[in-house]
Amino acid sequence: MDLTVTSQQYDAVRSATHLPDVLKEVLDKADKRAGGYVLHLTYEEATALNELAAWNVHSDGDGNVTAASKHFDDLVRAIITHPDY
Repeated sequence: MDLTVTSQQYDAVRSATHLPDVLKEVLDKADKRAGGYVLHLTYEEATALNELAAWNVHSDGDGNVTAASKHFDDLVRAIITHPDY
């Protein structure tokens, strides 16, 4: 599946703690586009990216996603709603 991500999402994943080598390779091979990147993911890589992003979504005391983890939350939504996922 091809997934378009913003530059901010790309940077957030790139700087995530415990970034698996398989996802680092996906990021290294991404096609740069205006305002972002296109990631070429297998189903397994998309699942790994979804799990990594989900682990980095944090909420405040009211249950709202924190501003610092918004990019990860948006990425999770993009993956799970992608027609090829």
